[in-house]
Amino acid sequence: MSDNDMWDSLYESGDFAHWEPVYASPELSAFVAAGFVEENAKVLDVGCGGGLDSIFLAQYKFEVIGIDFSQTALKVARKRAKKARVKVQWCLGSVLGLPIESGVIDFINDRGVFHVIEDSDRERYGSEVFRVLNVGGRVLIRGASAEVERERFNPVTEEAIDKYFPVSKFKRGPVVSIPLFSSEGALPSKIVVLQKKGAEL
Repeated sequence: MSDNDMWDSLYESGDFAHWEPVYASPELSAFVAAGFVEENAKVLDVGCGGGLDSIFLAQYKFEVIGIDFSQTALKVARKRAKKARVKVQWCLGSVLGLPIESGVIDFINDRGVFHVIEDSDRERYGSEVFRVLNVGGRVLIRGASAEVERERFNPVTEEAIDKYFPVSKFKRGPVVSIPLFSSEGALPSKIVVLQKKGAEL
């Protein structure tokens, strides 16, 4: 079974509560409340899944693109967005080859994507994030820490962040421990904010 088929199967069965928050993720809500996403920003929710974070962002009038490689997840997301009466551009695609123009995104939301990407693909992911962000654009990454079994996740660590989002391209904040909440509990995780460098930074 391919990764796409596996995720489609999970969304079709409804068995995705163990990774999905009940509401939009609280760390994203805090990030928006702190004013780190400017008014009318163009935002990208990578691995958007059932769309809760994308819908939250759209409710605050951001221009939102939600991308996932599971067609079934996007069906769930579209249904939820219709019910919430918000507009989101849903996109079927991979974070390793984002179908988005270069330098047009102000903010990227990554909740649980980087921690499922193998080392062999992480450099490509970092390059795609850098490519689509505008100068000064930010990415918020949250994912499982090294305390969690490595069979399930490729953990988010300070070393991994520095390797795949190098200081020559990104300004990095601290890599901080947080619980990543879902309807079934909390996953020991790390959170970090990165900002794309350029002439102004």
